[in-house]
Amino acid sequence: MEETITDIKIDHLKPKMKTLPSFKALDIVAGQTVIQAKVDGEFTLLSFSKEGSYTVNRWGRARTDFPALNEFVEAMKKTGLERAEVLCELFVAEDDKPRKLPDYIHYIKSGDPELLKKIHIGVFDLVSIKGKPVKQSYAWKLDEVSGWLEGCRLCHVLPYMKPATIQDVEDFWNQWVEQRGYEGLVARSNDDIWKVKPISEVDAVITGINKRELFWSGKVTSIRLALMDEQGNFVELGDCASGITHELRSSLWRLMDFKVAEDDKVVWVKPVVICTVQYTDVFRGRNMVFKYEEGKGYVPTWHTEFVRLRHPRLIGFRADKRVTPEDLRLEQVPLDFWRDVWAISKSLGKDQ
Repeated sequence: MEETITDIKIDHLKPKMKTLPSFKALDIVAGQTVIQAKVDGEFTLLSFSKEGSYTVNRWGRARTDFPALNEFVEAMKKTGLERAEVLCELFVAEDDKPRKLPDYIHYIKSGDPELLKKIHIGVFDLVSIKGKPVKQSYAWKLDEVSGWLEGCRLCHVLPYMKPATIQDVEDFWNQWVEQRGYEGLVARSNDDIWKVKPISEVDAVITGINKRELFWSGKVTSIRLALMDEQGNFVELGDCASGITHELRSSLWRLMDFKVAEDDKVVWVKPVVICTVQYTDVFRGRNMVFKYEEGKGYVPTWHTEFVRLRHPRLIGFRADKRVTPEDLRLEQVPLDFWRDVWAISKSLGKDQ
């Protein structure tokens, strides 16, 4: 495998997905809705051409000459097409089951030829053919690419189907999520894109350390979390204590290096560390909205009706995420009861 750093940007191509708490909440439109299995991989653009093919991630890291890409190139040569671009997830699969993102990161960094053979290309969209955007339906795109990659082992379209009823979705869920270990489902219907996971997850930024229990001995047992709105304001999400292991208690203390303010309950820290938190449900909350200003820290601005997480549990950190409204967007959590009141509160910019 060869890697180079480029100035190619792909963030604008990443689907903006909303979250549903269950696939049973999907509104199925027969003939239009497409359900696809979701993997925990690296969002990637794959560019094929006769002059040279490569994958590139959101950091501009372009990769060439690895087994899955080479297989893709050979398959494309048989189609007679000269150029095409697809969106995909690079992920690891073993024993016919996808693994988590940390495994992929380990394998891709290792350079070990045997480990690279376990990296798969899971296609989920067709961007262009012969340099022109593809405007056909989403189902048409998946069918088209499936035909190109027929018989391939390391590159393939992620499993998908066009349901007529919720029972079809439940059967698909049982097959691919429950039995095969995929991360969840992505549902596309008209212009909406929804993701559904067995246990919901959210990527949030750590804004503070709660002064609880072992704090005075230099250990962190509880953190404060926030998301971001489109204007870059930080929206309080709540606290998280579960999942902070003995080792993490000391490691998280390093956040004190980023201290920006302190009161009797919280040490506020610069928004630099993004973590993934699992939760079982959400409930209504009246949450503070902050602006962050260098030299001042978090400036409270207004309250809004939003959500808090039920049974939050810290499960990992996301070095691949940025502190931006795109990566920390509010729409990661279900929208049902807070969407309208959030829009009103945001437009007024004051307490409701």
